[in-house]
Amino acid sequence: MHSLSHEQLFGYLRNAPFSAEEAAEYLEISMPTFRRYVQSGKIQAADVIGESQLFASTDLRKLKQKLE
Repeated sequence: MHSLSHEQLFGYLRNAPFSAEEAAEYLEISMPTFRRYVQSGKIQAADVIGESQLFASTDLRKLKQKLE
């Protein structure tokens, strides 16, 4: 079975906002870790709709680079 790169999996979402779950998956971290990142200010929601936070793909890419 062929393994896809992150770009292949997420490239079409280049400028789309990510839900918290999608953001954690993109960063390859658990939801509890992602929540800690939000609480500590490592990443901030770009928008809030109801109770859902949305995260900018550009912010996630920057954080992912820092984590590598």
